[in-house]
Amino acid sequence: MNEHAALSDRFDFYCYETGDHAPFAMTGYPKSAAGAPMSLRYLATPAFEILECPPLSMWDYADFLPVAGPECVVSLEEGATPLVDAAHLAERFGFDQVLLKNEMVNPTGSFKDRQVSVGISHARELGKDTVAVVSSGNVACAAAAYAARAGMRAILLMHGRAGGGKAAQAASYGATAVRVDEPSAARVFELCLEACAAFGWYHLSTAGLYEPFNVEGAKTIAYELYHQTEGELPDWIVAPVGGGGLLGGVWRGFLDLQRMGVIERMPRMCGVQAAGCAPFVKAIEQDTPFLETLEHPWPNPKTIAGGIADDIIFDGHTALPAVRQTGGTAVAVNDEEIMDGLLLLARTEGLLCEPTCAVVIAALAHLQETAGGARVCCLLTGNGVKDIATVSRHVAEPKTIPPEIGQLGRIAEGAA
Repeated sequence: MNEHAALSDRFDFYCYETGDHAPFAMTGYPKSAAGAPMSLRYLATPAFEILECPPLSMWDYADFLPVAGPECVVSLEEGATPLVDAAHLAERFGFDQVLLKNEMVNPTGSFKDRQVSVGISHARELGKDTVAVVSSGNVACAAAAYAARAGMRAILLMHGRAGGGKAAQAASYGATAVRVDEPSAARVFELCLEACAAFGWYHLSTAGLYEPFNVEGAKTIAYELYHQTEGELPDWIVAPVGGGGLLGGVWRGFLDLQRMGVIERMPRMCGVQAAGCAPFVKAIEQDTPFLETLEHPWPNPKTIAGGIADDIIFDGHTALPAVRQTGGTAVAVNDEEIMDGLLLLARTEGLLCEPTCAVVIAALAHLQETAGGARVCCLLTGNGVKDIATVSRHVAEPKTIPPEIGQLGRIAEGAA
């Protein structure tokens, strides 16, 4: 009880659309007067030295995270990811600087490790022994790995766009993986929530609409960027958007820093979606309130960026205000642009990301008019090895030659 009381001193629940707030609760999360979900809001002021020191993992920012007891933390040393200066991309697109926050080096290869680490630590505090997720791949991989670390059981509901490589990675950790024959992520969430209620499982999916604790780890990206840029934050943050928890989480991390008086200027937020599934872009363009977006799921999502092909914006209650309150924007890119961005990143900066992540590189061409000459930070959320089957369809097969130097020379000359 004392640990939970300590959390209630550090957090409350807050609606970023209406300004409503409510006391902290471990379960039974409140909603605004309008019926919108609330998010956790950090209230305390930590020692400033926390932000000055280079982190060794995300949990160096434990004071910002809603886990009371350090003995409940489930970690694989996620976070503390590199910030890469992409000079070739900056020159190509006419930006003063392009930075790449390389979340691909997290333990299971994506930023989802940050969110799942906090969510499963909360599940441990609640005394749960089984977690369940809905996922197209990355959340399933993270949930399976962290459940193995915690000695918990993991049930993975893989919906229609889950890639085979990610399903195999997730199953290798010993989790129970189930493919649900249903293209709508929202429908699979209904099944998962029903199962969690019936069987007493913890719902570990990274959708703040249902479990606000599960998305808190994304905030730590903002704290790391503050340290890595020595307080000179970029003008723009460019992030992929599926459910929107990443974009909303990073923005809320910057709000923490602003409220503490650490920063004055807030980066503008840009959310990027695939044109074949773009409910977030549509909501921004039409100025649609969050609750109204839930009534109109995107019909027939279709894109190679399966990891962000969510038919509703599960974290629109934070992602939409993130763009609207920072004067940001939303961009949709087609599949051809996505693959071009993926290969451009690999061939100019030496970083291979998955298509879900490559949308941020494709978006740079769209941002030229709005943000030309600015400093931009793209969040690289998932490793390309996770979806190498898709990548392999867009690169040439190796040429076969006998061990003869003449032929080797001619091939090398042709490739120059």
